[in-house]
Amino acid sequence: MAQLKQPLDYEAQIERLKTFHKLEITDHQEALEILQSINYYRLSGYGIGLNDVNRDEYLPGVSLKDLYDLYQFDSILKNNLFHVIEQIEIGLRTKISYCLAIKYQADGYYNCKNFSQKLNKNGYLVHKQIMDSFKKEWKRNRNLPFVRHHLDKYNNKFPIWVAVELFTFGNLSSLYSIMLSKDKKEVAKQYHCSPNDLGVWIQSLVEVRNICAHYGRLYNLPLSVKPPLPKDLQKYYQRLTKIFPVIIAIKLILQSNTQWDSFFNSLKELLKKYENVVRLSFIGFPTNWEDILSKKIENN
Repeated sequence: MAQLKQPLDYEAQIERLKTFHKLEITDHQEALEILQSINYYRLSGYGIGLNDVNRDEYLPGVSLKDLYDLYQFDSILKNNLFHVIEQIEIGLRTKISYCLAIKYQADGYYNCKNFSQKLNKNGYLVHKQIMDSFKKEWKRNRNLPFVRHHLDKYNNKFPIWVAVELFTFGNLSSLYSIMLSKDKKEVAKQYHCSPNDLGVWIQSLVEVRNICAHYGRLYNLPLSVKPPLPKDLQKYYQRLTKIFPVIIAIKLILQSNTQWDSFFNSLKELLKKYENVVRLSFIGFPTNWEDILSKKIENN
């Protein structure tokens, strides 16, 4: 087994970055302040793709300030995405719970017969997995006033429109995945898309939302879920899925409403501010990304 690396103080870190990694550092005090505020291990993720043939060395001209600016760009992008995904998530909770309530009454979601009998990888009903997770959530949040109210007054029972407020986004995605086909269609038609497309879009948003919520890096990160796009936009898929197709999916879900307008305007400002360091290909953006996102997109 290899030995763990020995810790270096800030001065030694700066020296190693300059001499061993060939990272450009012209302002010693600025470098010190950066390393004191952001762990270099976190910053180094933004240097992926900026390495020389010798992977320990950065390409000529790459500076510590560049990595810090990419971190700043990524942080703001994630904040903006988290906010717009939150708005989509709230809308999905509303539409899914309304559909299930009208079809199966307030507590119909407890009955697995109202859903497909899909099994998870361990051979358990996905419905049971969701309900077990939901029980853990209301127990964890039992001191919240609305949770306490339903525990005391309704003997631990929650109507679906209350329950979805305690579902994780992942569980909401799973709940949609086991809804009967006719029920999925009821929800999907409100987004002018197929039930399958909406299901994968939700999975994609869950992945991105979790990265944003847990302080992960989104810049130049391959994503595991490939959101379906209209045929005329599928040429913007890369070998590895980056964030651009997800942003197209967000536009399709929001149907160019005011929430989309706000996000799009913020995105334009952000990319303009950091245009000197951001490589569009690293986030899956084509050079004409602004034209693509500014036009009406029809889902086909």
